[in-house]
Amino acid sequence: MCIAVSALGRKGTFPAESLETSDVVAPFGLDQNDFIAAFSNIGLEVDITAPGSGIISTVPGGYGVMSGTSMACPAVTGIAARLLARDQKLLTMTRGPSRSAKIAQLVLGAAASLGFSVDLQGAGLLQEQGEV
Repeated sequence: MCIAVSALGRKGTFPAESLETSDVVAPFGLDQNDFIAAFSNIGLEVDITAPGSGIISTVPGGYGVMSGTSMACPAVTGIAARLLARDQKLLTMTRGPSRSAKIAQLVLGAAASLGFSVDLQGAGLLQEQGEV
C-alpha cells in the first residue's frame, strides 16, 4: 500500500525575496494563502497533501530551508504514526495487505479538504485531534 502526497505551501511563511516565492501558483485553497507548490506532483493518484514548501530542515552543519514532497511525506508519516498508536486493534493486526489498507483508510479518513480539486490535494490535509 502506498499513499501519494502532494506538497502544500502557505503564503507569508517565508521571506518575500526567497526562492520559495516561485513555488506559489494558482489555484489557491479556500484560504487564499494556501497553495499546492508549483513543483508538486499532481494527478488523480494524489491521496493527501502536506506542508512541503519552505520547510526548515536539518542539513549538514545545522538547519536550512528545503522544499519538496520529500518534506511533505515525513509530516504525513508522523501524524499517521500517532493515529495508529491510538488504535490498538489496528496496531496489533497481523502485518499484511489488509492491515495496510486499514491504515490507509485511517489516514485518509483523518484528512480535511482545503478546497483544492482532488487531483491537487487528494483527501486534503491530514488532521490530528487530541493527544496520545
